[in-house]
Amino acid sequence: MSGELDIVARNVLWNRLISVCEEQANALMRAAFGAIVREAGDLSAGVFNADGDMLAQAVTGTPGHVNTMAASVRAMLQFIPPDQLSPGDALVTNDPWLGAGHVFDFVVVTPVFVDGKIVGYLASTSHIVDVGGRGWSAEAASVFEEGVTIPVMRLRRGAQLNEDLLDIVATNSRVPHEARGDILSLLTCNDTGVSRLGKLMTEYALDDLSSVSKFIFDSSAQGTKSALARAPNGRYESKLLLDGYDAPIELSAAMTVSDGQIDVDLSGSSEAVRRGINCPLNYSAAYAAFGIRALLTPDIPNNQASLDAIRVTAPPGLVVSAERPSPVTARHVIGQALPDLMLGCLEQALPGEVLAESSGALWTMSLSGTGKVPFTSLNVALGGMGARPGMDGLSTTAFPSGVGAVPVEVAEVAAPLIYHSKEFAPDTGGAGAYRGGLGQRIEIGARAHETLSLSAAAFERLTTGPAGRQGGHDGAAGRVTITDGTEITDKGIYDIPAGERLILQTPGGGGFGIPADRDRDVVARDLSDGLISTEAATSLYAFKPNGRTTT
Repeated sequence: MSGELDIVARNVLWNRLISVCEEQANALMRAAFGAIVREAGDLSAGVFNADGDMLAQAVTGTPGHVNTMAASVRAMLQFIPPDQLSPGDALVTNDPWLGAGHVFDFVVVTPVFVDGKIVGYLASTSHIVDVGGRGWSAEAASVFEEGVTIPVMRLRRGAQLNEDLLDIVATNSRVPHEARGDILSLLTCNDTGVSRLGKLMTEYALDDLSSVSKFIFDSSAQGTKSALARAPNGRYESKLLLDGYDAPIELSAAMTVSDGQIDVDLSGSSEAVRRGINCPLNYSAAYAAFGIRALLTPDIPNNQASLDAIRVTAPPGLVVSAERPSPVTARHVIGQALPDLMLGCLEQALPGEVLAESSGALWTMSLSGTGKVPFTSLNVALGGMGARPGMDGLSTTAFPSGVGAVPVEVAEVAAPLIYHSKEFAPDTGGAGAYRGGLGQRIEIGARAHETLSLSAAAFERLTTGPAGRQGGHDGAAGRVTITDGTEITDKGIYDIPAGERLILQTPGGGGFGIPADRDRDVVARDLSDGLISTEAATSLYAFKPNGRTTT
């Protein structure tokens, strides 16, 4: 029985639960139809106890998916209570305010039964490329225009699939086969987790997960409280200015640290806007918590207890706490900026210990064609991570989302596009004793002589680059152009005329520390590797090719 397990066995069991989630996530990546899930890992997977509290998550996945899913299971069970569930049932929704913040992300929850009693749940989330409406763009004036929204319902009842639901999604999608397949891949991955969890409980002779839940939560709560105490008690404030859609947006945070608990008030942020870059509070809270935990509690596993120590609030109706029916397609433009906002507060609490600002929002590249064979291609361009105390920032790394890019070879097979170049963008990382991570330059054109349509909804930090810290310089701002001379300056829809190409340069991460303090050998290596130009080496780092410092 679970009560007989000693502390070693409980720790082993905890790690085994994480491995169950990881196998669940791997099953999803193998089964997924969409390249953004299969290749880039835009997903999450987790195991929950009978109360709907998250016990463990897969290493593979994004904070926005995982941390919203931590609340999704309990929220969904309010619509269909546990006593109405039977073996084989599975619940589903893509409601942005219950799930991961926009209609493209579906959450599937599958109960685990032992001797006729629910002992836990497996849950997973992933991105469905198209669910109708305006598709991937920020042009919608309300969520009703953004695609079909599925309320909490059964995706499967016993062994019977809800074909009516799948038909509704497929009928509304421009890629019906892929949409249906991706939803079923969520069901498959949960079934994998249910099977593995059942075998694990049999191996350890567990009737339920109550004892291991208490052990995980008690250990995590204590570890989190101790780790958060690294930040001195007090109130810290930070602001961050984003490009916005047609006007700048200000994000504002007041953080209160008090005896191992952190409360964040986002009430000073801008009001919700008319276009689809608003962010539901559940998604804002997910990324704000991640920013805090990434700095203060990186070694504490992510679960309900470690998340409960961080509370994020905002009055309704702000860009960080948008209410239905606000449009929310590109909600990650706001959400993924919140870790830098949190780190701005923590820099005041722990000066010199906080990484510089990163590129923030993942640049989602949504390209479509309406020629003889209509298509939609979804990929991502990655910016630079901010430099860290004692270490350069990572180049072309999706911080904070952690998502990878779809490989060029896969993207070109999936759609009639040619990636003419994809390379580091020199001088984009902010100068510093530790250099910010580089952005990348990508050039894309149509394989056939046809016009392409581009949604610029996620292109952020085109006005100013990520800020440096402790004397480090800002990273370069992003830039998006078309070879006909068009410069993209907002988040609208643009045509790329036949024969022309799209050129993207993503933002670089901010630098850390005074550039003149950078090790001379490291500057020489950056110059030799083409990461910085001779001009930058001379003007920013006071460096000459002979290795001497300029005066």
